[in-house]
Amino acid sequence: MNLDSLIAKYPSERRAIARLAEVLSSGEHKEYTLNRLSDLVHPNNVESLAGALGELVRSGELKLIVRVISPSTHGGIRDFHSLDEVPEVVRDWRSDTDIEVKPQDLRVMYIT
Repeated sequence: MNLDSLIAKYPSERRAIARLAEVLSSGEHKEYTLNRLSDLVHPNNVESLAGALGELVRSGELKLIVRVISPSTHGGIRDFHSLDEVPEVVRDWRSDTDIEVKPQDLRVMYIT
């Protein structure tokens, strides 16, 4: 992770970016939401953290997915590479029903 370029772009988030580097370099393959990462690194501004995460996605250091969550079981149903790929209706294999995908059924995930 190129900390210097992220810190140059988001200087007020120096400490949060250093903590982000620690979290993401733990060596484990993990999935995080923006809210979870915010809780872990305590940024001054969540928008700056989102911007830094976007830079990491663009550089290939993180992967971003959009996960459709089952409204009945709250487990993941299917992952997509972007919001544009998410169809209006998805088969919920957990409940064996088709669901109309609503914004509350989506989670943006960052994967190390």
